[in-house]
Amino acid sequence: MSDPVSYDIHSQAGPFHTGSGSQTIHQYFAPVSAPRPQASRPLPDDHLLWLRRRYVEPDGWGHAERILTETHTVLVDGRTGSGKNATARMLLYAHPELRGNLREVLPEDDSGALLLDLEQVGEHEGLLLDLSEADRESWRVLHDKLPGYHAEVRKRGSRLAVVIPSRPLPGPLHPVLEAHRVDIGRPHGLHVLRRALLQEDFAPGTPEQPSPDLLRLLEREPPLRHIARLADLIRRARRSRPADTFDDWCSRALEAINRQPEEVAQQVIALADGGSRALLLTTAMLHGEHGARSDAVYEACEALLDSVKHPVDERPLLEREDLSARFNEIRATPDAQGRVTFEAVEYDSAVRTHFWNNMPGLRTRLATWVSRVIALPSLTDADRTALVGHFAKQTLASGGGEGLLAVVSGWWDRQGVFRSATTQALTHGALDRDAGREIRRRLLDWSRVPRLPEQRAAVLVDVCSAELAAAYPQQAVVRLHHLARRSGGRAAEQRLTALVLSDRRLHRLMLQRLAFGLAGQRWDADVRLFLSLTAADLLCRRGRGIHALIDEKGIRVQLTSGWDSLVRRVPPPRWQERAADWLTAAGRAQRTHREHLLTVLVDACGKEPLPLARLHELSRRHHVAPLMFRKINEAQGIRPTRPRR
Repeated sequence: MSDPVSYDIHSQAGPFHTGSGSQTIHQYFAPVSAPRPQASRPLPDDHLLWLRRRYVEPDGWGHAERILTETHTVLVDGRTGSGKNATARMLLYAHPELRGNLREVLPEDDSGALLLDLEQVGEHEGLLLDLSEADRESWRVLHDKLPGYHAEVRKRGSRLAVVIPSRPLPGPLHPVLEAHRVDIGRPHGLHVLRRALLQEDFAPGTPEQPSPDLLRLLEREPPLRHIARLADLIRRARRSRPADTFDDWCSRALEAINRQPEEVAQQVIALADGGSRALLLTTAMLHGEHGARSDAVYEACEALLDSVKHPVDERPLLEREDLSARFNEIRATPDAQGRVTFEAVEYDSAVRTHFWNNMPGLRTRLATWVSRVIALPSLTDADRTALVGHFAKQTLASGGGEGLLAVVSGWWDRQGVFRSATTQALTHGALDRDAGREIRRRLLDWSRVPRLPEQRAAVLVDVCSAELAAAYPQQAVVRLHHLARRSGGRAAEQRLTALVLSDRRLHRLMLQRLAFGLAGQRWDADVRLFLSLTAADLLCRRGRGIHALIDEKGIRVQLTSGWDSLVRRVPPPRWQERAADWLTAAGRAQRTHREHLLTVLVDACGKEPLPLARLHELSRRHHVAPLMFRKINEAQGIRPTRPRR
């Protein structure tokens, strides 16, 4: 992509043009302020329905429901691990009129600064604000903003569910907010487990007679997320051994939950040689939903032994241990299709953690090994996905974002499977709880670099338009917009357009960014994006119980600013088709929308004769020509003359 493009209008001399050559017309239109978006992410209805089917209402549910209904804001309080976040989500989901318009507010702007922007509160929305992990300073800043935020939520007919930190709070709770606070109890663990298992097609009431080990776990009242994990482990144990009994599945799941690091350490120490340890680690690194094929595990294991300079086994092939015997030594079993998995549930995770924590000198060699193994033909795409995912998770846990970025820097200029591997690794980093903010900042910095290498730009477009767009949609929009202007080309524009049109809030944000950009540097991509995102049917379309974008005064200001830049700086053939689209839509629109569409176009031309003349000429072929003529005259201060009596 080129640098910013500025256009002059080449035309015949107008009434205020006293010389020959190009005429550049300047209008000092009130600038649209630079957007500072409130970070948020949608709460999809299908995800909330999944949770609703597994949710057990706690003590205090009815009270919380009444508070939210009557005051529009509820503060969910309770012990750590009592399911406060799930309760807040379900309280919002319990209001049918909000469904399809629910989102989680992330209390930060694109740069990571603390923010609760009142202007970003929409009408008839359900808003989740999770402050359960807020530190003292974050709590102080955001707590002080909550009363005003609540007032704006109520004014707009929306609902707000706030998850507050467990006691003791990082700071005092404002007396005004105390009336919104509800202390929820912790549902009984067995009820939660049974409900979760019921949704996994276990018989109602399972387990009927909990084993002593299960009862001991439940009596310790673990966090509810641990019980959800237990249900998932039981499901996985059943899938791997369908002929076993429920007690067998439950026992294997409890073994995974109660497994201590010392157990894995003892197994590693007991293995006879480095070859067996390499096979153990390789199996764990390639361990996915169904396991990797034994030939892929073998080939990757040989590559690992070579990477760590392990002595070559000089014995003849027929004198070496059978591969099945070697798998048996590390407690792994190939199935009928030759896919290798560990006998114990979630043992692969424990093995990876052991090697990363106890053999730090191996990490650099493992990075080299992963780079080599990714390209092995024997690996499937699923194997590569598992390998890169496990490697990224362990690297982030031990070396943070910098460790992962150091490895990725050697991948993203390479073609083929390395593009998807780089995309996956960066996505893991961007969504990481600890390193995510720093890596998202790096993505922002890279997106602003002019003329990035094509492969790098393509990777960044992939990262920003997939999982990052779901978790941090506003941040994805900002990064894709920078890429569209500079190095990402039409691919970035297409992904950005698709993302923006999937959410009215993102559409609104993008129009604001484009109005600001067109009034300033005038990137050529901004012209294409503005024309693409301002189709009249998009602006006049109403959502479910929601007004059209064109009905918002702020949107009309942004549209006027954008059109102002186009009609004055961009050659008419670039924008006349979109203007004609507006005129056609105005001819069949309801009165209010017709007025809005025509007024924006006329206001964008100001009082300058040349743009107004072009607009008048364009409108003559449409039903709204008389109304447009009147508006143009009014813009120039020409009033209709009354006939003399």
